[in-house]
Amino acid sequence: MKKISRAILRVLNYVVIAAVLLSYLAPFVNPNISWIIAFLGLSFKAWVFALLILLVLGLLLKTKMLVKNGIVLAIGIPFLLRIFSIHGTPTETGNLKLASFNTYAIGQHRNLNTSKDIESYFQLNDIDCAALIEWRFREGNISKKAFPYQVKIRTTKLSNNGILLVSKYPIKSSGMVPFSNSSYNMAGFMDIEVNDRLVRVYGIHLETTRIKSRDYHSLKHMEFDSVYTENAKSVVARLKTAMQIRESQVQDIVTHMKDCPHPSIVIGDFNDTPQSYTYQQLKSGKTDAFVTAGRGFDATFLKPFPFLRIDFILLDNQLTATEYHSTDSIYSDHKLIFANIKL
Repeated sequence: MKKISRAILRVLNYVVIAAVLLSYLAPFVNPNISWIIAFLGLSFKAWVFALLILLVLGLLLKTKMLVKNGIVLAIGIPFLLRIFSIHGTPTETGNLKLASFNTYAIGQHRNLNTSKDIESYFQLNDIDCAALIEWRFREGNISKKAFPYQVKIRTTKLSNNGILLVSKYPIKSSGMVPFSNSSYNMAGFMDIEVNDRLVRVYGIHLETTRIKSRDYHSLKHMEFDSVYTENAKSVVARLKTAMQIRESQVQDIVTHMKDCPHPSIVIGDFNDTPQSYTYQQLKSGKTDAFVTAGRGFDATFLKPFPFLRIDFILLDNQLTATEYHSTDSIYSDHKLIFANIKL
């Protein structure tokens, strides 16, 4: 019986090792080529956690699993540092503090979050500019006294939904980043003048999976039968479609950034993790404020489990993040994230 248990454990370990190694490829493989590898990247944290558990079991049982799993983890250190930051207390200050917040359709969920709450938080924390995502323009308002310069990025010309870009610094130009394929999601930019320098801030909201907490809970309480299988297929199909649409949106943003004459910053809700093709493409030539100035683990999406970091602040290499923070003190299904930047 003991031999059988060890054999099963070895097989399980090889499966987990294979999944982790394939997930290392996810940032470099277009989801249109292999959405399965993209899915493994999406579930990267879960596979790493499983590998760590098996590593501990290998230590307790004195098997070769310890060595094998240790080698696999060592290979992935650059990716592990995307989900865990080890930076300490900041030693210098920045001169631009910016924030990104998916507001959970501001005004739709009464008494949960309000534009007044958000504005007060920004004032309290000296935020200079921000991207407010899933903003409903008729239900939310940020005062011009607090942020004199504002840009509305709408899904369509008359739409009530979109991204509100706000700034205390003058906005010299702004616009929408057109997506090749029509989408509810969007991206926009504003060129702000900070200390006689122009900096472009992109606010983006990439394709969502359209998967809700109820989808998970439905699957959790279903019996494993044909109905369960069909629901599971539906969830996987939505994940696959969203990954492939995001790839197209990312290419549109990257193309737009190539023509940018100023240092640029990308902030917003990517609806994808650091172990994704989406992140890798947008991060090219940039640094991640969390990686360079954050501490510990950070999960920015809070449903159904708070373990996904899908909201980001990415900076051109000539810019430096001196601080990074996130908070769930203002209610949403996302955390509000902000960083202090040194130009």
